[in-house]
Amino acid sequence: MKNSSFISDSVFELSLYYTQKQNKTKRLFFKCLDHNKDEEYFKKELEKIWGNDEEEYIAKQITIFREQLHKEHTSTKLGTITIAGLAITKKLIDETNKQFMTKKIKEYSIRIKSPLLKADKQEYLKKLVPKYTSDTKGYYSQGKLVRNVSPRTYNSMIYNTTLTRNGWIQTLNDGSDTDQELYYIPFHNFSCPYCMQYQEKIMTRDECIRLLGTDNEGSEEILHPNCKCVLAFYNNQRLKYVDLLKGAEEYAIRQRVNSLTLSKSEILSDIKIQKSLGNQDSVDKLNARRNQINREIREQKNKLDTREKQIQVEAIKRIWR
Repeated sequence: MKNSSFISDSVFELSLYYTQKQNKTKRLFFKCLDHNKDEEYFKKELEKIWGNDEEEYIAKQITIFREQLHKEHTSTKLGTITIAGLAITKKLIDETNKQFMTKKIKEYSIRIKSPLLKADKQEYLKKLVPKYTSDTKGYYSQGKLVRNVSPRTYNSMIYNTTLTRNGWIQTLNDGSDTDQELYYIPFHNFSCPYCMQYQEKIMTRDECIRLLGTDNEGSEEILHPNCKCVLAFYNNQRLKYVDLLKGAEEYAIRQRVNSLTLSKSEILSDIKIQKSLGNQDSVDKLNARRNQINREIREQKNKLDTREKQIQVEAIKRIWR
C-alpha cells in the first residue's frame, strides 16, 4: 500500500508544479494587457514558462518510483515505466493551452483598445481577474465524458495512471516469480463508481492483466486517469478493515489539505495581479480568503498523526521555495 501513498504524494507535487506555471501564465496575461505588450511578446514569454523541463521533472520522479518499487517488491523484473506516451499527451495539451491563451490575449488586447469599452482599462482589468480561465480538456471513462478539467489536472491524472499501472505490473511480476495465483484490490472508501465493483474482488492473474489493458485507460473499467486502485496478493487473508478505514480517513484529510494548498497558491498569484492593478479592495478580500484557508489547513493538519503531518508541512513549504 506504500506505492499508493507515494503516487498520491508525487501527483500532488506535479499539481503544485503545474499550478505555479498556470499562475505565472495568468500574471503574464494581465501584465501584457496592462502594459500594452503585443501578441509576439506574450508568445515569447509564454514559451519560457511552458518549456520542456516538465519531462526532466517527470523522469526524475519516475526514477524515484523505480527505487521505491525495488524496496517494496521482490521481483528483479520491473514494469516498463516510460514517459514517452505521457510526454506526447502533455505536449499536445500544453500546445493547445498556449494556442488558447495566445488567441485570448489577442482578443482582449483588441477589446481594451476599442472605443466602445465603457469602463477605463484599469477598472476593466480588475473585474476581469476573477473571470480569467485557461483551456480545458475532457476527461473520459468508459467512453463517457466525466467532466472538463484544466491542463494541470489532466496531466496530473495521466501521470497518476502511469505510476499506478506500473505498480500493478510490478505486483504481477512478483506474483510470477512466486507462483502467486490470486490477487485482489483492497477496499478504499474513496473508490469511484467505476472501480467500486472491483473492491475486495478476488481475481486470477489473467483477470488482472485484462483489467490492466494496454493503454492509458486500461480496460476503461478500471485504471482510468484518476484511478487510485492498487493490486495486492490474496492468500486467504486481507488487510484489516480498521487499518483500511484509518488509511481512508488520512487520505481524505491529506487530499483536502492538498486542494486548499493549490487554492492558496492561486489566491497569492491573484493578490500580486490585483496589487499591480492598484485594486486594494480585491487585495483585502483575497487576503481574508487566504487567512481562512490557512486556518482550515491548520485544522485539517491537526487531525493527522505526526508522520502524515510532516509530509504535508514539507509539501506546503516546497511551493514557496
